[in-house]
Amino acid sequence: MEENNKVIIFEKKEIILILLFVLVLIITSFTIGIRLGKKLAFNDSGIKDVDVKTVELKSSEEENVEATISEDSKLTDDDKLKKLMDESKERLSDELEKFSSENTTNAPQQEPQADKSILGKYTIQLGSYNSLEEAKQFAEGFTVRGYSPILNEVKIEGRGTWYRVCLGAFNDSKEADDYIKKEKSLFSGQDYVVIELK
Repeated sequence: MEENNKVIIFEKKEIILILLFVLVLIITSFTIGIRLGKKLAFNDSGIKDVDVKTVELKSSEEENVEATISEDSKLTDDDKLKKLMDESKERLSDELEKFSSENTTNAPQQEPQADKSILGKYTIQLGSYNSLEEAKQFAEGFTVRGYSPILNEVKIEGRGTWYRVCLGAFNDSKEADDYIKKEKSLFSGQDYVVIELK
């Protein structure tokens, strides 16, 4: 029995031409499919060819952005700044409300300095300020995060009155160190020192 095998050998140029033809065929098919799909989608949703040509279709996000931009373009720089500040204040007050309504179990709950029962205990000092306002402002950053900082007024000879912002009241320094290890994320990159409350 005689075998009738024929092997077809292509040259490099022919292979490249075949690959280019297949690539053009794929791109053309894809493009036609997209256009046909768009047309069918418009027909299914009741949009006619005339509508497509006269109306520019936009997503709801694009329409919202354009509406905001057109509103902002009518405002002066002072009005824009005032609007931005108002929005920031509103967002900040919402965040503060959210944080204050959550349970603050992250730190031991202690009263500010008026509570004499914490004297003699150890605490973690986070900062020290010669102005009560600065100390309160610094402490607010921890309050917002759900902690209860302690403001401790200290009179230092030759330097006047200082207000220390502290966190927690612990029986000994080891207990304070254990708390620092437990709350690593709070204390990383933060200056602090364990001190005795006096």
